[in-house]
Amino acid sequence: MTKIPLKPQNETFTDTQWQAIFDKGDNLLVSASAGSGKTTVLVRRVIEKLKAGSQIDELLIVTFTEAAAREMKERIQVALQTAINQESQEQKRQHFVRQLQLLPTANISTLHAFCLTVIRRFYYLIDLDPGFRMLTDETEILLLKEEIWTQLRDAHYEANDEAFFRLTENFASDRSDETVGDLILSLYDFARANPDPEKWLDGLAVNYEAADNLGENHLYQAQIKPTLVEIAATAEHLLAAAKQFADQSPLMEKAAALVHAEISQVQEIQRVLATDDLSVLYDRLTHLTFDRYPSYRKEEQKELSQEIKPLRDDAKKLLEQLKGYFPYPPADMLQMLQLSEPIVATMAEMTKEFLTAFQARKLAKGLLDFNDLEHFTLKILLGDGTGSDASVYYRDKFEEVLVDEYQDINRLQEAILYWVRQVSGDHGNMFMVGDVKQSIYSFRLADPTLFIEKYLAFEHQNGGRRIVLAENFRSRREVLDFTNLVFQQLMDEQVGQIPYDDAAALVPGFPSFPESDAFIPELLLYEKEAESTTNLIEDKTEGELHVTAIKIQELIQSQFMIYDKKRREERPVTYQDIVLLTPTRKNNLVILDVFKKFGIPLEVNDAQNYFQATEIQTMIALLQIIDNPYQDIPLVAVLRSPMVGLTEDELAEIRLADRTSEFYKAVLTYQDNQKGTVSALSKRVDDFLSELNRWREAARRLPIPDLLWDIYDTTAYLDYVVGLPAGQQRYANLIALIHRAEKYEKSSFRGLYQFIRFIEKMQEKDKDLAEPLATPAENAVRVMTVHASKGLEFPVVFLLDTTKFFNYQDFQKRYIFEEQLGAGIQYIDASENIKYETIPFQAIKQVRLKKALSEEMRKLYVALTRAEQKLYLVGSYKDRQAAFKAWQAGLTQSQTVLDPALRLVARGSLMDWVGLTLIRHPEMEQVFTDASERKMTIHHPARFQIHWWNQDQIDQQLQVQPPTEAVVAPTPSTTAPERLLNRLDYQYPYSKATQTTSYQSVSELKRLYNDPDDQDITLLEWHSADQKLAPQRFRYVETELAKPRFLQEQKPQAASIGSATHLVMQMLPLTEVPTEASLAAFIDELVERQLFTKDVADKIDQGSIVWFYQTAVGQTLIKYATQVKREQPFSMLKEAATIFEGFDEPDAELLIHGIIDGYVELPDRIILYDFKTDAVFGSEAQIEKRMRDRYFGQLKLYCQALEQALQKPVTETYLVLLAAKKIIEW
Repeated sequence: MTKIPLKPQNETFTDTQWQAIFDKGDNLLVSASAGSGKTTVLVRRVIEKLKAGSQIDELLIVTFTEAAAREMKERIQVALQTAINQESQEQKRQHFVRQLQLLPTANISTLHAFCLTVIRRFYYLIDLDPGFRMLTDETEILLLKEEIWTQLRDAHYEANDEAFFRLTENFASDRSDETVGDLILSLYDFARANPDPEKWLDGLAVNYEAADNLGENHLYQAQIKPTLVEIAATAEHLLAAAKQFADQSPLMEKAAALVHAEISQVQEIQRVLATDDLSVLYDRLTHLTFDRYPSYRKEEQKELSQEIKPLRDDAKKLLEQLKGYFPYPPADMLQMLQLSEPIVATMAEMTKEFLTAFQARKLAKGLLDFNDLEHFTLKILLGDGTGSDASVYYRDKFEEVLVDEYQDINRLQEAILYWVRQVSGDHGNMFMVGDVKQSIYSFRLADPTLFIEKYLAFEHQNGGRRIVLAENFRSRREVLDFTNLVFQQLMDEQVGQIPYDDAAALVPGFPSFPESDAFIPELLLYEKEAESTTNLIEDKTEGELHVTAIKIQELIQSQFMIYDKKRREERPVTYQDIVLLTPTRKNNLVILDVFKKFGIPLEVNDAQNYFQATEIQTMIALLQIIDNPYQDIPLVAVLRSPMVGLTEDELAEIRLADRTSEFYKAVLTYQDNQKGTVSALSKRVDDFLSELNRWREAARRLPIPDLLWDIYDTTAYLDYVVGLPAGQQRYANLIALIHRAEKYEKSSFRGLYQFIRFIEKMQEKDKDLAEPLATPAENAVRVMTVHASKGLEFPVVFLLDTTKFFNYQDFQKRYIFEEQLGAGIQYIDASENIKYETIPFQAIKQVRLKKALSEEMRKLYVALTRAEQKLYLVGSYKDRQAAFKAWQAGLTQSQTVLDPALRLVARGSLMDWVGLTLIRHPEMEQVFTDASERKMTIHHPARFQIHWWNQDQIDQQLQVQPPTEAVVAPTPSTTAPERLLNRLDYQYPYSKATQTTSYQSVSELKRLYNDPDDQDITLLEWHSADQKLAPQRFRYVETELAKPRFLQEQKPQAASIGSATHLVMQMLPLTEVPTEASLAAFIDELVERQLFTKDVADKIDQGSIVWFYQTAVGQTLIKYATQVKREQPFSMLKEAATIFEGFDEPDAELLIHGIIDGYVELPDRIILYDFKTDAVFGSEAQIEKRMRDRYFGQLKLYCQALEQALQKPVTETYLVLLAAKKIIEW
């Protein structure tokens, strides 16, 4: 360490900050905790260098964002201007003036911007045409990639490439090979984050070169075995804790014996694990059994059982995880490893081909993307591998390389920095600042291990020195203590990737906050299944948001006092002091709706609902029919829109002109038929077709922005939308569409068709745009994601949706990648249609899972440390007991940091993690009385409060403090009642035929067969002339009238649960017999995808689904998985008389439409099956008779439809009663 000047007594910098400002002569890593003033330190370091005589253009300062670069330049500019004004020596003053002049062109930028500078200067070293254009639009890049991939794929199909066919067979879905393209594009993106992508791809197949013994595989030894040991140890620990409770009373003898037996099984597994004999381990895991937990009736037994059973259940989950690692015998797993090697090799070769073809296409078009900037810069600097003249130039030029947010650098970027920094044995000129606890950009392929490696090495001055900035100048002690309490128990090298030790702990550094108990962090938890008298809140999200809105109103109306750092005094909180942090943007529209009810102003910069705006949907529909009018849905949307303004009756009149062709043909036919007549409708049709034809002609010659302006001018659509509610926002949306089109015109694509495809691709890939802010609110609560909040601070923070399940969607694919370990795949045995997880897949999945959870943990750290003064965590549980069950495993831990396996098994949500750490604090004795009976192991100065809310409490608050704007529920239509009554009074001579309709769905006919699955069927009964009720029923329809509010129950009903169960049966992969664990994970994935709610998921009878696939019928589906068709729609014509008893009109036919649960189509026959989820009672004989009577007609229709369509006999028909776990065969 160089000699550091003494710090003046009036200097406000801490000792470690002072060291970070002046230390030099070696590579320095500054680990700057949240709120530690790292930007201030970085600016001061630059200024001190300039004061010492350095030139600003001799420094390379790399920032993570362009905004950070601008802020850095602005701060340096202010500091230089101050230095100029204060400097008395003319020579030094002129030096500062010179630096100010050089500042605009100084190398203070993002790494991409620096790379662009390098390429612009040294492009000739790699024979690059300097006239390139930057390819920055993600959708344009995606379209270009898909175009290249389609050409490459088709070429391999045409060449009958057997290796490619095997690759496709392994990764394509039943419906298409789109997933193969997704695989190659994903692998391409991942490989390009490496300095040498082709070399990385060439090494992928190495992990599939199997040893003779699977237990000797290096991936098993390095990654999988330690995890298995960890899981088994934690399971034993949990069972031991459960046994300790069971031993407290002789009344729990049965539970004690059960737990003791399971401990013995775990200990045997641990013994075998140590031997690396995987065949024996597989045998032990296969025979691992869990007896039924005993039932208890006495109160004392029940109380103890509530302590024992959750611990035993957690251990059971862990042991099920162990079994999941060995779904097949080790010999089979070894064989699958060998068979996978050529598939992985082909996968790598295809990716290299794509890399070459895509690069060639970009260069031919004169395009570079951001990744190209990095690779070309590295190529320029690397030269022949020892460093080029360009590298020497920059190494000589830069006195120091300063890198901000170093934790978000990847290995490719690290390689670039290596070739511009000075390299010598005893000297370094890298100054790296960051906080690995805030590394949350893995989706940008950031690699925090680079920071961690230096953090650990530099502690011992191996290659450089480490400085830790621990003081936090942002937040109150209450916030910091709470954050330390949580992370001292959660974060370490295994989960979090870095120890949260004394050096990492946050230290209060701002002394001016006034003392007060009002700033204790609070957990606001909504009990989503608490009894309620109103049921007005639809789901947990709305419940949490109502609680949040009520709390914000309370803060504003009570004039909650906060400390204003700029004014150095206390003042009442305002809306703009408050931020809502969300994990994703998914709920932003719901937030807008709920907060609108309360009259709370919001600023949501990234609601990403642009394409959902009515005016934008109308314009896109118009562009679609300008391109191709033979599209029914867009055409009708435009005709129905205010641009044309046709009514439903008028659309029906047009359709009568041509009942069978496309609607556009019907419009043209109507126009021809109306020639010579004058009507309001015919005039509007003529005017519309005239304008449409003119626009279609204009689209061939005008740029799209000009076409849009033409449409706006002709239709006065801009003027129209301004007069609507939120008119300024709608106007801004339409103008933004022109800006989007202008940006498109600068891309490599041209024409209206490509523009529409461009927009559709954005929607398909969920790349919706944020609405442009028409009039940003000055005093509004801000809403942003945790990612967007990084680097910011707010007086009051609400962290929302903390009980949202973590997203494991990436782990559901058949492939997975990792920087060091390469690629893991699932092997598909096409002949048996069985899916195998290879050892590399398991190992990489385990590593990636830990990394993903580590990043979720770091996101929690970022969120908590955004709060300056008041912190709220908002979430929901079923009830208080459910929360205690999720958290109580923390009570079994005696060490400070919780067991890694426990943190991994409790990986449901952020609040689950927080609860595990809080449960051991004495404050929890006031929340859970059960916890007070345990030994508290964590004594910490942190304080917190937990407040439980339910719907009735919310209703009470709303009565006391009503929202400023009421929500109006949708009501049934009452349009033109007199005209409707007149039409209903008319007696049509073929009334029976009209009452049947020409179309009838099986779901509507279910009541005919007395099917209870559908609770919302209304029977419209035919009445005779004398108004006596006739026995015939000729129409079965689902009601379209709104239910009365008191009938709008919010709890999951039988129909919802049944629908969700059918959805699971439809989407569940048929590659293997599902286990309880795999099925639960699959259902969690469906909940994450919002296919149904968690409340509904909890009601699904998972045991019955597992049972079904263990039956002979279920095994048949798995055996013939590729021949199984699920949720198949059908249509068939039937004589009306065969459906409706007493129907006497001849030649009347009925079109029946329905959806069959499933069937197996074999070469010579069909196997039909249908699921029922309704509860059944009675003896087996009674149940069978009742079910046969009830569903005979429905299944008969299904059989007839299949035999008519497929020309094969249905030889087997099964009615599967899931609730009764019974199968009835016809």
